[in-house]
Amino acid sequence: MDISRLCFPDFSTKLMIADKVICALVLLSLGFTGLRADLMMAVVYILLYPYLYLTSRRQAFRHLLAALLVACCWYFIAKGQYGYNREMVLIGGYTVYPLFAWAVGLFGVYLMYSYWIKMLSVRQLALRLVFFVLLYWMLLFGSEILAYHYFHFRNIATARYTGLPVLDCIHVPGWMKVAYLLNGPLYFLICEISGFPDPCQRSRPALPR
Repeated sequence: MDISRLCFPDFSTKLMIADKVICALVLLSLGFTGLRADLMMAVVYILLYPYLYLTSRRQAFRHLLAALLVACCWYFIAKGQYGYNREMVLIGGYTVYPLFAWAVGLFGVYLMYSYWIKMLSVRQLALRLVFFVLLYWMLLFGSEILAYHYFHFRNIATARYTGLPVLDCIHVPGWMKVAYLLNGPLYFLICEISGFPDPCQRSRPALPR
């Protein structure tokens, strides 16, 4: 690994810090029962568009829309499996929290992945996939453990199911556990196969006509 690549330009360093702070604040906000998690996630997803635009990363819109696409597909399949111990807005009898939580979460993981993979200079798709999966699972398990055990933010609709061994998180049916593990890799492959550009790279200004 080229050590010089560990030194980002000032703009990239500031963006990386800002992105990580935003991700941390979104996760930690689940610990405040006074905040409406469903509305907060929806607002965060919407505000990501002007945030990316103002930070000259318009090409990341594609990743954000792809994350929403995966989240919509998952929501259509599993929306009946969600019901939380917090007050939520219901549309057609279902909470929209998992829809926006998955969209924001998938995009956030890919953003973090993009910073680190550039530092590691990994080019092979298989190795990049392995790295993404490890990062995704680590962040998935960490956020689920934090939300369930420390913030007591729980999906009571599937409370009767056991969680993952040792970790005691993701208390859902077995097929949902598998889907939780695979949603991230699926999103990654969509972004990679579609040839989306680096979401952390600044967009080039349009040339004057």
